[in-house]
Amino acid sequence: MKPLEIAVVIESRDDATGMVAAVLRELEGALQAYLACGKTHVIDIATLPLGPADRAALQQALGAGEIEVRINALGASLLRETGFAGIWWVRHEDVEGKLLCELLEVTDVPEIVRAYRADIEAASARLCGLTALP
Repeated sequence: MKPLEIAVVIESRDDATGMVAAVLRELEGALQAYLACGKTHVIDIATLPLGPADRAALQQALGAGEIEVRINALGASLLRETGFAGIWWVRHEDVEGKLLCELLEVTDVPEIVRAYRADIEAASARLCGLTALP
């Protein structure tokens, strides 16, 4: 079976600023650095001069992955794997739904999802208490 080559074309729109290609290049370098030495990387896309067309083109280029995580703690957080393993689109909102930050994270699992050791130790103690019951 021959490999199938698929070209991705990002169509330009009138209100596009051209930032999409720069973000994709940064992600490419960050993903390579992560593979080489485990270095994570974060791009705060809320601070970039992205117009609506740029944002749509970036979402289209990155696509959607298989994993979505929702966290409700002092506001909502939505973490979505993109179509590229290791690249996550992360949104954090306050309790009123106002966007606090929007990030692209290059990592295996975003840090906010990981359980803290102290929490795991407390869970272990609680579980031991359950198994000690008659």
